[in-house]
Amino acid sequence: MGFASKLKLCCRSSSCGYTKSKFSSPRIQKSNCSNVAFEINTKMVLYSHEIGKGFTSLQTFSSVLGISGISQRAFKDHDNKITDCEVESGEDMLYRTANAIRQAYAETDDDIREAIERGENPLIDISVSYDGTWQKRGFTSLYGVGVCIDLLTGLVVDFDIRSKYCHACHIQKAESMNATDLAVWKEQHDCCTNHHKSSKSMEQDSAVILWNRSVAKYNFRYVEMLSDGDSSAFKAVLESKPYADKAVTKLDCINHAHKRMGTALRKLAKESHLGGRGVGRLTEKKCDSLQNFYRGAIIDNIPDVSKMRNAVWAGLYHSMSTDTEHHHRQCPLGENSWCWYQQAISLGQHPDSHSNHKASTFLSLEVAHKLIPIYRRMSDESLLQRMAHGGTQNNNESLNAMIWTRCPKTSFMGLGRVKGSVARAVSIFNAGANELINVMNKMHIDVSYVTLNNLKKVNDKRIIQSDTTSQEDYRKRRKTVSLTRFEKVREELAKDGNVYGAGAH
Repeated sequence: MGFASKLKLCCRSSSCGYTKSKFSSPRIQKSNCSNVAFEINTKMVLYSHEIGKGFTSLQTFSSVLGISGISQRAFKDHDNKITDCEVESGEDMLYRTANAIRQAYAETDDDIREAIERGENPLIDISVSYDGTWQKRGFTSLYGVGVCIDLLTGLVVDFDIRSKYCHACHIQKAESMNATDLAVWKEQHDCCTNHHKSSKSMEQDSAVILWNRSVAKYNFRYVEMLSDGDSSAFKAVLESKPYADKAVTKLDCINHAHKRMGTALRKLAKESHLGGRGVGRLTEKKCDSLQNFYRGAIIDNIPDVSKMRNAVWAGLYHSMSTDTEHHHRQCPLGENSWCWYQQAISLGQHPDSHSNHKASTFLSLEVAHKLIPIYRRMSDESLLQRMAHGGTQNNNESLNAMIWTRCPKTSFMGLGRVKGSVARAVSIFNAGANELINVMNKMHIDVSYVTLNNLKKVNDKRIIQSDTTSQEDYRKRRKTVSLTRFEKVREELAKDGNVYGAGAH
């Protein structure tokens, strides 16, 4: 019975003999068969899916409560059925999403709107952000996922899952079948392995698959691809030529360019010995400042590429200025300028001496000249043009976290569980917590008022959090707190010295 109990009511009177029994949980009403699962058992396995746990965790839960729970075989049966329903529900949701995206583009294009009104299914060119994610850290993962998110609506439009592992094949190899029997078995076997190259190549292979099926599946063409700056996926998509008469254009993520700038500065400081103590050195703190200047220069001047480029160089010129040779002409003007020199000028004041500001951003002429190649590369017009859209891959990163919360990177799980986790994460990302109702309906589980009310509360809380975190005041406060915390950690590390490291002691 698992988590269900049988309650029996008996009359103690010898002359009565009344007996009535009832189970604490109803059975799932999906057929005329009497031997169907108790609803509570299916719900408990569904719960383990929702929190990213497996049989062992559910067994521990049962032990703490002092009840028998369900067997591993029963868990597996429920697990397979739930996974099938999750995947089916996810596919249904993707087609609803495609219709929503189609309507969104119709609102921005009269030709598309008129075609839809005529009952047609027009070919629509859309822009997407693409990212790959792996089930295991590093590049030894057995599973990988590629996801496309529409930039206009922020909705997941499609995903693909790559697998290098098949449990059934693994068992058959362990049983040492002869070649003839193994060949016969393979002909009848539906193998879970669909990737036979390195784990690192999963991202680009998924991209090729997604781009090449977009027209057949949705009548969409992903004509703009927002991805990592060093992504091999874009090159693979170009080589596959998914749309014969239409080229795919690459867009760059502002956050990734921001990280590349920081990486380049720190690498130069280390390899060219530009860091350390002393006035004008390229310290870790100055790398942070220049990196943040770069990101601000891009965001504050979108979509004007010329202004973006001037603002990028302004950060370097500002840092190499002295009292005898100042370079603040490209710094933003006005009282609200981040440049203290231009602030003073706008207020009609005489600017401070540069020596009073050396601790924060000043770079010696020798150090500044060595940074010029980095600034030339990171202010290249083609790169800035690819960032003029102002988009990031934050949505992809958020979805990745949701996926692996349900299928933790610290635990091994089969392909079925990965598929179910991706489908559920995408469903929640696109349509909210209420998508759980569709899974429960497919499982023939009754949805109570309490369930509906709780899911509504989850959605309401999610909306409130989204509204709060999108406010400018909140972002500024969060940034200030983050910088303060980071600076404190850096001071503690500098104070303690090298107290931990491989072979350090």
